[in-house]
Amino acid sequence: MAAGTVLRPQTEARRRAGLCPAASSPSAIWAAFLIIAVVLGTIAPVHAQPDRIVSLNLCTDQMALMLVPRETIRSLSYLAVRPDISAASDRAGGIPLNHGRSEEILPLHPDMILAGRYTSRPTVFLLKRLGYDVLDQDISRSIADVRERVREVGRALGRASEAEARVAAMDARLAALAARPGERRPTALYYQPNGYTAGADTLVGDVMAHAGLDNLGARARVQGHGRMPLETLIELQPEILIVDDRKPQAPALAYEALRHPALKAMIDRSVQVIVPTRLWICGIPTVVDAVEILAAAREQVLSGGRS
Repeated sequence: MAAGTVLRPQTEARRRAGLCPAASSPSAIWAAFLIIAVVLGTIAPVHAQPDRIVSLNLCTDQMALMLVPRETIRSLSYLAVRPDISAASDRAGGIPLNHGRSEEILPLHPDMILAGRYTSRPTVFLLKRLGYDVLDQDISRSIADVRERVREVGRALGRASEAEARVAAMDARLAALAARPGERRPTALYYQPNGYTAGADTLVGDVMAHAGLDNLGARARVQGHGRMPLETLIELQPEILIVDDRKPQAPALAYEALRHPALKAMIDRSVQVIVPTRLWICGIPTVVDAVEILAAAREQVLSGGRS
């Protein structure tokens, strides 16, 4: 080493490790740093498998139950045990539940928190500010989004291979249910209390498309979820009318449209299909079960010779 040369401890460590010679020029040192950065940049980050998982959202509840052992889940949202909206309610029993409040979450000392973009916002903001690892998922508007959400949770939980297997199984079922090339797509409409329907840019609409149906909500230029007057519904005359399985807990005007005599006459000329809400309220692989129900309705219409 030349007299008067002073090496910083980090530089000395690099010299001993053979990363750079003692008398390297500045350009040689920067070249070595560049090579290291490129190599490190090509290595995907490896996530440890958290063992104190908390979910604040119905959809992430179900994905956690799908991907990790129960004993690693410290808490789920209170919605996880509702069989009308949770497809995993039978597996959620016995796991402590939360209502998205910080005082419920903090004592659990979670090492991974799963949340939804539109739920428990004050709690999510606080947990992030306190430095907790929070995955904040957006809603799914398509089956392509479902794939990404499952993979996203899989990476966060250190279960990427399990997530990929779930996606592969989902895609295999979708391929088996797809309409045959050139096959006619029967018209269909999703109709809810208060006249709400699903148009373009919705998970329901994409499920209908994967089932080989022509979504009249999108054809009527409904963007997202919006209202459709009863008169428009009757005018469109869908071959398949899709309703959910939710029943009013008390008398409600919202359900009166579904009992209208004119609608009953139209239903008598259509195929009515009930898709349980729990199958497609969330962007999880159970949406394939909804595709299967609607694909069976498609076959019923086509085999009946409806035009």
